[in-house]
Formats: sequence, structure tokens, C-alpha cells
Amino acid sequence: MYMFIQRRLSSVVCLVLICLAVAACGSTSTTNTATNTATPSKPQTLSVCQGSNSIAFFPVYVAQAQGYFKSQGLSITGPNIVQTGAKVAAAVEAGSCQVGDGLITDAFSWSKADSNARIIGAFVNAYTVDIVVSKKFESETGVSTSSTLAQKIDALKGKTIGITGPGSATQGLLTYLFKQEGMNAATDSKQVSLGSSNTAALAALKTGRVDALSFLPPIGQLVQTDGIGDILISPMRGDIPGLVGEVHAIAYTKQSTITANPLAIAEYIRAVAQAETYIHNNPAQAKVLLNKYLNLGQAVTDAMYAAAAPEIAQTPQITETAYNIAGQFHLSAGLISVIPPYSQLVASSTITAALAQQ
Repeated sequence: MYMFIQRRLSSVVCLVLICLAVAACGSTSTTNTATNTATPSKPQTLSVCQGSNSIAFFPVYVAQAQGYFKSQGLSITGPNIVQTGAKVAAAVEAGSCQVGDGLITDAFSWSKADSNARIIGAFVNAYTVDIVVSKKFESETGVSTSSTLAQKIDALKGKTIGITGPGSATQGLLTYLFKQEGMNAATDSKQVSLGSSNTAALAALKTGRVDALSFLPPIGQLVQTDGIGDILISPMRGDIPGLVGEVHAIAYTKQSTITANPLAIAEYIRAVAQAETYIHNNPAQAKVLLNKYLNLGQAVTDAMYAAAAPEIAQTPQITETAYNIAGQFHLSAGLISVIPPYSQLVASSTITAALAQQ
């Protein structure tokens, strides 16, 4: 009898051990399934709008060309080129684009109408507008690139100056510069709207329709390469002390988009960071990509890279100092009436968290 009871107990113990083992295996399987479902099986997607193909958005092009968006697990729709910064902000506001690649000017303006606006990264930390003049202008006024800033601004008084359009960053720079010398750009110069076409701007300067241009790169490099004139004043070159270190070209979205698509937004920020690092660390390869991007020819591309590369952001993160420099300029230029709080408009914690996962 004793032996029978012992054998029965051994059988029960074995059965219990087998059940525990099965339960443990089942538990492990459940945990893995939960982990796997947390990892997306398909790429995240984002629709992107952009004002133009310009040096301001070169990091976005590099992120695409080098496959950084894809390697992050992100599929980008676009960027759709919509011609103006105001249209980029309008598209993001309407929801037809989830991310806008534009200028901080537009983010400032948009945030007045929608407190949901958020900046999620920097592309360029310099004001990307130059004052470009003809050789005739330099001869008649006696100024050159080596003249003082005050002398250069005074030489623009009474001149006909081409801009992209009213309320633009190109007009804003003139307003800011003339104000520094106690003048009013609206009355102390004649401004001609030329649109965003480099061809039209170049023709206007060549034919003498305008004496100078307040225009985005690469117009200055094109003018210099053609021997037509020079870049008289360049924020990227550090010619305007009050603008040194300003954050200018940015990516922005809505807080609701960040909340609904946190993984996709983080992937976008990280891909841009990879592109910015690549541009700074690989100048020869970056010049090849820049030439493909802008199709300017290698001579103009090299000049454009030399001028702009130092100002390409080292990281998407935006400092409060860079933000405030931009804000003060926009106030002085009459482009905004109040600077939105940094803590409200810049999604700093979102950017920091994204970069921490690199």
C-alpha cells in the first residue's frame, strides 16, 4: 500500500510540474506577442508641404536622398512644393499636410491664429536673404562688400529694389535695415515685386529695371558667377550683428499631429538630424547632392555651399536664444506684433525625446 501511494504522489507531482511549464511557456508567448504588436509592421507615413526647393530645406533633400527617412521607418508623402510660406502654414492648418517645411516668419504668424502650432526642428540658423547689387550700383555709390554696414544701407536710399512680394522675408529685411539708419524702406526706396523666380530677378538686375535685389540664395551666387554684381549684405556672412545666430528655416506641425502620430514625428526629427550631421561631416558628397538638388552647375553650387553650410543647423533642437533673436528681428521688421512664448511654440521636449532615441 505504501508503495502504491508513493507512486500516485509522484505522478501528481509530475503532472503539476508539466502544467506549470506549459503555463510558463504560454505566458512567455503572450508577452512576446504584446511586444511585437507595439512595433509597427508597416512604415509610418507623414505628408509634407514645403515652400520651395532652396538651400533652406537642403537637409530634407539629403534625408530623402540618403534614405534616412526610410531607415527610421518613415514614408514621406511629398514634400509638395506650394510656392510660398503662407501657403505652407495654410496647408498644415487645413490638414492637407501634416508637416510644413517653411520659415519661422510663417510659424510666428500662424501661431497667432492657432495656439496648436508647434515648431519641431531647425534646418538653417541664419536669415537666408541677401542684398545683391549690380556693378553699376557699386560704381555710382562708391560702396563695396568691404564698406561698413551703415554705408551700405545709406547707399540703398532712393534706389529701386526688387523683392519677392509684400509681407515677405525679403521685404522684412529691407524694413529692418532702413530702420537701423533712421529711414523708412517704404518711402525711402522703391520696391518692385518680382515673385520667387531667380530668372526674373536676374533679368531685372541685368537690364537695370532694379538697382538691387533683396532676395533668397542662390541669386547672389548667380549674380557673382555671371560677373553682374555682388552680394552687398549677407546675414549668412555675419554682416548684420543683430541677426547672428537666428533660427530661420524650420519644420512645424500641430500639437494634435504630435499627439496622434508621436512615432512618425520622432522619426522625422531623427532623419533630419542624420542629414544635418551628414552635410557637416561630408562636404564633398554634400556638394554633389546640393548640385543635384538645385541644378545650378558646380561653380555656383560650390559658392552656395561655402556660404550656407556653416549655417545649416547642427541639430534640429532650437535654443531659446536663437528663437529670441528671430523674434526681435521680426518685431523690428514689422512682420509680427508680439513674440509668441518659446515654451508655447517650440516643441522642445518632443525634439529632445526624439533625439535621445538615436
